[in-house]
Amino acid sequence: MLAPATSCRLLDSYPLIRSRSAEEARQRVGDVFSPHRLALRGDTRGLNVRHNRVALGQSAINVLHYGAEVEIDPGERGDFYLVQLPLAGRAQLCSDGEEAAVDASVLSVLRPRVASRMRWSSDCTMLLLQAPSHLVHGHIGAGTPPRMALARRRRDPEVGAWCQAMLDLARNLDCFGAQWQAHPSAIAAIEGFLLTAFSCLLLEPGAAPGDAPGGGAPVEVRSLRRAKDYIHAHLDRPLSLAEIARQACVSPRTLELVFKRHGEASPLAYARRQRLQAAHAALRAVAREGRSASVTDVALAHGFVHMGRFSAQYRAQFGCLPSQTLNAPAALAA
Repeated sequence: MLAPATSCRLLDSYPLIRSRSAEEARQRVGDVFSPHRLALRGDTRGLNVRHNRVALGQSAINVLHYGAEVEIDPGERGDFYLVQLPLAGRAQLCSDGEEAAVDASVLSVLRPRVASRMRWSSDCTMLLLQAPSHLVHGHIGAGTPPRMALARRRRDPEVGAWCQAMLDLARNLDCFGAQWQAHPSAIAAIEGFLLTAFSCLLLEPGAAPGDAPGGGAPVEVRSLRRAKDYIHAHLDRPLSLAEIARQACVSPRTLELVFKRHGEASPLAYARRQRLQAAHAALRAVAREGRSASVTDVALAHGFVHMGRFSAQYRAQFGCLPSQTLNAPAALAA
């Protein structure tokens, strides 16, 4: 847990709102999340709204602090999940007929398009992950909205693991955001990791992804999708079978069987083929644009460290050497 003074400064590298006006805060915070009513309670002299926000693809990490006790009533919220992790202070939540008290030991998940109300203490600072519902459902693979508890305790290992990862990523982005944002694939990987972990760890206890009434995609299809999404987000390095299986929420053996049933030799063979495809596209782009880059540069950027093996695998997949792709005339590389 961060000290209150430190917590509201998290992600200060990404300031969005600084205001001592309740009306301005209501309007501008509403533009980011959902239109809402905002009422001040108690001593209002400390009102000092700080809202920091960093975008991760279609999702965003936020830190929001009001500095005064507030009641927030958005009514029926927008079409996004909002994971709330208090860094300091406490809040009382009411959502879809459920109530929960949250503090630094409790995480909450507000579901899309559900009526919600909140009351935050004057020292409350929230770390918030906002993610569109279609994106979350794509990672979960659920045909119907997944079951998620309004509140989960951080002492639960799976919840604690996600909260720590979220906090570590926020701190990392705060310090090194420019370096990460210079590489869109890295930002996509961060977003993919958070949402994959969300789908694996934050479902209601005992609820498998997609087991809500009405069913959903078969379990193995969801596992296959999660595995492929993770592979495509990490084309810059080789992955282990255990790592891919962990992200797919199945055992390594099960994942191998799933890939075979869907026409793939293995998860690792699929991952290598996709990395080679990415390297091929990169070599063609270098040739087409006349940029200065070597085969070695491109190979290393995609996790291939043995140049002889890379050339042999590349030739087997594309029928030519990587140097031939790199040196092809621009017209052929287009």
